[in-house]
Order: sequence, then structure tokens, then C-alpha cells
Amino acid sequence: MRYTKQQLTEGSKPMQLEILYRDEQIVVINKPTGVATHAPQGDLALTDVERALRAQLQLEYLAIHQRLDRDTSGVMLFAIDPAANANLALAFAEHTIEKTYQAVVYGVPNQAQGVIDAAIAPAGDGMMQIAPEHDRRGQTAITHYRVQASSPDRRFSLLELQPKTGRTHQLRVHCAALGHPIVGDPLYDVARAAPRLMLHASALRFTHPISQEALHIQAPVPAMFGRVAQGLPELQQSNEPAALNGLIELAAERRAPLLADPATTIFRIFHGPSDGVTHPWLKDWTIDKLDQVLIASCYNEQVRQVPQSLINALVAQWQPQAIYAKYRPRTAANVDEAAMAELAPTTPVWGQPSEQVVVQEAGLRYELRPSDGLSVGLYADMRETRQRVRNLLANSQLRVLNTFAYTCGFGVAAVADAPESIVTNLDLSRRSLDWGKINYQLNDLAVEDRQFVFGDVFDWLSRWVRQGRQFDLMILDPPSFARNRGKRWRAEEHYAELVALAVQLLPANGHLIACCNHVGLSRRQFRGHVERGMQQGRWHGVIEANYPASPLDYPAAYGESHLKVVLAVGKAAD
Repeated sequence: MRYTKQQLTEGSKPMQLEILYRDEQIVVINKPTGVATHAPQGDLALTDVERALRAQLQLEYLAIHQRLDRDTSGVMLFAIDPAANANLALAFAEHTIEKTYQAVVYGVPNQAQGVIDAAIAPAGDGMMQIAPEHDRRGQTAITHYRVQASSPDRRFSLLELQPKTGRTHQLRVHCAALGHPIVGDPLYDVARAAPRLMLHASALRFTHPISQEALHIQAPVPAMFGRVAQGLPELQQSNEPAALNGLIELAAERRAPLLADPATTIFRIFHGPSDGVTHPWLKDWTIDKLDQVLIASCYNEQVRQVPQSLINALVAQWQPQAIYAKYRPRTAANVDEAAMAELAPTTPVWGQPSEQVVVQEAGLRYELRPSDGLSVGLYADMRETRQRVRNLLANSQLRVLNTFAYTCGFGVAAVADAPESIVTNLDLSRRSLDWGKINYQLNDLAVEDRQFVFGDVFDWLSRWVRQGRQFDLMILDPPSFARNRGKRWRAEEHYAELVALAVQLLPANGHLIACCNHVGLSRRQFRGHVERGMQQGRWHGVIEANYPASPLDYPAAYGESHLKVVLAVGKAAD
């Protein structure tokens, strides 16, 4: 089985891009930060601007002339007509399209305006540099800049930048060379972290490629850029309300494409390690949105109270029905009932109790229970992986095994667009499987007892291997640590063993999706475990992709994403 072009674009559209201008020949969007122009080859989720826009507007033709870095936001221009494409290509080549950017930088340039004329050359590892003398790889690069505002302490300034050439990372390299690197640049100013790359493509001036009309299209500048003159308290480790409100607002701006989609009402609205990276205590908090209910999770075991200032900031930005607190232990495997009551209070810290809430994810419905322990029923970081499963199986008749199924989120996604497929959900908790049946019913999916198998995953896999049973797609999503009947499971020790057993149930052209959220395993180490397991299980699979969580709501600009998802395809699939 191989996925097709149709599978790459059909199904739900979980990311809605802001359209600034559209006619029959061109479309202009406001690109969000955290989204790449192009997705990695073979990605089955709409994680890039190009395919998301195709799906959103149902476009048959889309031509790209302008590319923005993943973490740069702002105006992007596309041709949706071949004649317009040819004329735009000429305009970009002749530099007749005027581009304006806004950038928040460290310090204040000595001159209020000036020109940076410095050639740029590759520096290795995807980075660029000011071209060393006599480096033949250097390309002419010219940037005009003007200081628009500065903070009272002169720690920050807002620059208007106009590149006269279009080199890779030109503005980022030129600002760093000027001695004023862009705030939040993880490549050219590694030592100082910030919630995002503070670079925004604010405007384009150009002549319409067909009508010859003069156009000036602007993208709203992120609110934080406009607070430079007030000193940007959110970047100075301040616990003042203005700082917290600013960070929560900035995080909400990043999630705008998710918020604009009425078919998706569960996602992370604040990811402390990145959205709150400038605050010593706020970086320990994450906030998940379950429709009108918020879940505030703390990963600092010394904290047992949600700061009132954080509650106030969340209420001001999101107007939730309730906010529940979860205090995450290092491991939850052996937490007793008394400890759980302290770690996951059943009453909200703000608002009215909401024991159950039905959310949507890409149009599919799930029942969640905000007051039900540490896990509420669905892991939002798997949203794109569930979409990949959904698109991979669309209109197929395949055999799917969803192990460690929990409340059967992957099972619902697998069968939603492939009702003829046979999906088996396997889990050690009867209660979770019964919860999964509710999720099936919420989506009008047939519920058959044989689709929900109770028991130890290793036991059932071994039994099915002896029976010669096979599945076309295997989903492995185990916990990082667990105990069962005296047996201990640790992802960093036993994942290869799990893969070796699981792949014995796959045909030569099967597919394996292996997931891990253990912070102690790097992406490279996890891939090694999967590859070793495939070898031990004598299944000749090739790892085609290695996915993180969505960069929209799980940004990882300063550190690796904890979520690791590997897609492996049997060699015979060709």
C-alpha cells in the first residue's frame, strides 16, 4: 500500500490560514509562525502552508515564488493561475516586488537608518554567514533598515527592514552582523531564548500580474511588536500582569489557524517550555483547551497551586467555562488514590464544574473528562498523527491494530473514513475501552465487542504471532513507564523488544506507526530502537518519516519536541 496525492490532501482541513487578498489569479495569506512553506516529503498531515492552502481553497493550481522561514510570520503571495505565475516569476526575478518586514532586535543601532551591504554564503548545517573575503560562494545581499521604536532601557528596538535581494536567512544574518540580532532567533542568537522569532513580513507592494493594478497588501503586525516602546515586560522575566497577559496573547496569536477551524476544539494554547521560556516558573506550565474548558498542567513537583495571575491572564484571553489544575509527577504509574486527589483535584480552580465535555478534532467527536485524573481522554499532541492515520486509510479496506489504545482515539480516526477497514483496539484497561466505545458512538461508528480487546499487549501480540494473524497497519503508542503483574515496562529499555514482536504481525508491505513521548529518549535514539526492533523481528521496513508534535501548538524552538512519531513502510510496498 502506498499513499496517493489524493490521500495527501483529502479529508478534514484542521489548519485555516488567514486570507488577506484573493482573486482569480493570485492569493495572499498571513502566514502564521511555526508553519513551514513546504512539508517534509511524504507527510500525510496538512502541516505546511502549500498543502494547507490547497486544501482550504480547493485549489488545483498553486505556484510559490516567495518563501518564508518556518518561524517567520506574515505576507505570502501565491499564483493560482499559470499566466499570473509567469508574470510573478519575472517580477520576483527583476526585484520589482517591494517587501517590508518588521523585526524586534536586541539593542538600538547607532544610526536611525542605514544600509547593510554584505554578501552571504553558506556556513553549514543549514545556516548562512557573512561571506568571508574571497569566498566564491558569497552572493550579493542588500538590506535597508530604519529604527521605528526603542525600549526606554534601550534593550530592544523595532526595525523596519526592506531586503533588496532575496538570500536565504538574509535579514537574520544581516541583523546579527549589525550587532543587533533578531529576538528569538535560535540559529543566530542561541544564548538568549524568546517565545518566537520576532520577524514578521508586514507588507508587499507589487503590480498585479494580470490587471496591472498597483497593490499594497499588509499583514497585521503581532501585538507584541507594538509594545517595544513599553519595554516588552514579557521578555524580561517579569511576573507583572502585563507580562503574563502579553505571553498568553502571543501564544494565542500562534494558534490562530487552529482557533479559526470550528471542526477542531481541542489543542494546546500555551506550551510553557517555548511560549513561556523567558519566565523561570511559567515555563513549567502548559495549558490545553478542551472546547470551553482549560487544563492547566504543572511539571514542577514543588508547585501545588495555580498562580492567580496566570488564572487572570487565561480568563482575560479565553473566557473559559472552567479551569482545572493537574500537577504532573515524574511518573504516574504508582500514584495511589489519595495522591491522585491532590495531583488532579476534581473541582476546578476557576469557574463552574464540567465533568464531561465533547470536543471535536478534525470533525471527529470525543468525550473528555476534565475532572477524571491526570489524563482527560485524548492527547492533543497526537492530533496530526491521528490525521495521518485517517488520510492513510481513507477509502481502504485494511486490518489495523491500535495497541495501548486508551480511549481509542486512533481507532476512531482509522475507521472514520474507512468503514470497511477492520480496526482492533487493544488495551489493559476495560474502563478505557468502554470509554472508547462511547467515542465510537459519538461518531456514529459501529461498535462490535471484537473490536475492543482487553489485556496485556505483549501477551496478545505473542498469541497472535503463534496464530499467524496479520495486520496491514500497526500503531504502537505505549506509556513511557508502566507495571503489570510484576512486569516492568520502560520505553528506553524495552521499545525495541516491543517493535520486534509487533512487526511479526505485519505483512511485507505493511505499515508501522511507532510513537514515544519519553523525554529521556532523543529523536535519534528512538529511531535506533525502532530500527533495531525491525531487524530483530526480521521485517524489512524503511523509516520514511520522523514527526514531532505540531509546531503550531507545541513549539520547540529551544529544545527537541518530546513527542516522537516514526512511520515505517515495508519494502515490498513498492
